[in-house]
Amino acid sequence: MAEHAFEFYRLLVEEVREARRARRELSNMFLTLNTTGVGAMGFLAQGDGKALDPALMAVLAAALALTCIIWRTSNSYYTLLLAAKYRAIYALESELGRHPIREEWEALQGKRRTMKWFSLERMMPVLFILAYLLFVLIQTHAVDFAALYEQARELFSSVMSRFGQR
Repeated sequence: MAEHAFEFYRLLVEEVREARRARRELSNMFLTLNTTGVGAMGFLAQGDGKALDPALMAVLAAALALTCIIWRTSNSYYTLLLAAKYRAIYALESELGRHPIREEWEALQGKRRTMKWFSLERMMPVLFILAYLLFVLIQTHAVDFAALYEQARELFSSVMSRFGQR
């Protein structure tokens, strides 16, 4: 019985490795797609000095933002899939009487909680969406960034003057 459990354990560990590889490859594909999209938007915005149709820019940015939403959803799916696989591994470890993967996870647990919210894998889709939004705002002149800069500078100066700084 223990021999079959160990073989099943090895199979599950290999499946986790494959799922992590698939998630990494999918993230690489989305990263490549979005990087290419950013390059295309920059190229189209430069053009020959003429303003590009803002509607076209908005549609392109919306399509790329949608890919980011799909990317984020895919990341969440793989997170759930891996959690289920790890639960199965932990159950088999209990049956086998040894817990190497669980012990490794518990050793990392304190550090992992801090880093969980700052994971690049989680943040990249959000950062790309914010970049697309900013790009469209700049290209369509929807926001006067020069005026915003001046207001921020005045606010900073007034705050600093309250503390006796110039």
